Amino acid sequence: MDPFRVRTMASADHAWLRMDCAENLVVIHLAFVFAAELSLAAVRERLQSQLVPHHQFTHRAVRGWLRSHWVVDERFSIDRHLSEHCLPVGSGVRELKAWMSGQACEALPDDRPLWQATLVRGIDGRSALVMRVHHSLADGVSLMDLIGGMTEIADGEHFIAPACASPRDALSARVLLMRAPRVLIDALQMLFMRRDRPSKLKGEPGRDKAVAWSDALSLAATREVAQRHGATVNDVMLAVIAAALRRQLHAQGQAQIAAPLRCVIPMNMRPPGDGHLLGNQFGLVGLQLPVHLSDPLQRLHTVRDGMTALKRGLQGQLALALVRFAGVLPLALQRAVLGIFSRRCTLIVTNVIGPAERRSVAGVRMDELMLCVPQGMTVGVGVSIVSYAGSVRIGFLVDDKLMPDSAAAAASIRACFEQLRRSACAPLALPAPALGEVSAANEEAFWSPPIALDHELGSR
Repeated sequence: MDPFRVRTMASADHAWLRMDCAENLVVIHLAFVFAAELSLAAVRERLQSQLVPHHQFTHRAVRGWLRSHWVVDERFSIDRHLSEHCLPVGSGVRELKAWMSGQACEALPDDRPLWQATLVRGIDGRSALVMRVHHSLADGVSLMDLIGGMTEIADGEHFIAPACASPRDALSARVLLMRAPRVLIDALQMLFMRRDRPSKLKGEPGRDKAVAWSDALSLAATREVAQRHGATVNDVMLAVIAAALRRQLHAQGQAQIAAPLRCVIPMNMRPPGDGHLLGNQFGLVGLQLPVHLSDPLQRLHTVRDGMTALKRGLQGQLALALVRFAGVLPLALQRAVLGIFSRRCTLIVTNVIGPAERRSVAGVRMDELMLCVPQGMTVGVGVSIVSYAGSVRIGFLVDDKLMPDSAAAAASIRACFEQLRRSACAPLALPAPALGEVSAANEEAFWSPPIALDHELGSR
């Protein structure tokens, strides 16, 4: 077997490939909105130079019963994957999101590598590059690394090193022995996790999907809130998402919200410097999202404490091992094993760190960057936290039946953030964690505050 023409798919990637179903396609959606019209030739050149070196973008996925393979596509051409689309006159970003929503229910052709790119024109005189990439090819971290190569630093900007994930211990024999009690506790918590409480956002997904994202929020303002309460930017945005989903549940007629919603959060497991390698190298951790709490600061502190506990544990490593194990099982057994997550949670929330400085392609500045996370299996709500050039946005890729007005949820993000910000700027209502706990909470690449809390605030 020629190793350059046929490659065995990694077990985790095989697991993600088999999670596809007609009602829930496991396809990542990316949108790059540019300040002006971008030429198709420039896009073609960037895709050619950045994607072709990776076999996942030039090989077809040939599905097998126990293992799948990447097989070279004899007919591969960038032009088989790249197209143009012009929106009606007078269109804007709203119409772009509507067009993306229509694309979200369309399966990628399986007679070629599992990705598409479309240059969308007519967005208030601007353009957007929309890409759809099957999750079996890459995860969010590796896609962001590709985006860095496809773009250059915009005129007048300078490079800013983005936040990076703290290294995590691999689930080696040494770790299993040294941290055996914690491994056992985390494993039991995963295996005996209770089903999530019923809500308007949980149910059997349909085929219609919706794409939406919020206006940009200031990353500096978000860091300020995080610093004040010994939290991370990710904690702050999770609290904002909880507030937006609380409003959404009320709008959908759920007057009483008595319990939190469980969300699954991907946690990066790549060693430092491996961002350029494609494939899937992340674990999944479960967090109780406090949509049942009405007080903004209570929500923030609850999220902060929950995430701190998860980062100290090994649930992410165990989950990655479980996905890899499921990838070598027959499909029915894979679904049973991974149902630990899908049956027992309501939504997936991912955080993706984009370039810290403004980027451009062929001299055309990129104004917005969005990645929308797919759900998979029986989960119908996917939420993304995406940073880019000093701002942060919340994106939604949801089942239209379970969340019929995702645009309203996205529009409420700013109000939810401002509500939390006003509460956070008041005297602290609850004690912040001790200084030792703060540093542990900030170990994660969820954009932890760049400076430590001062002694006075830590004491409070």
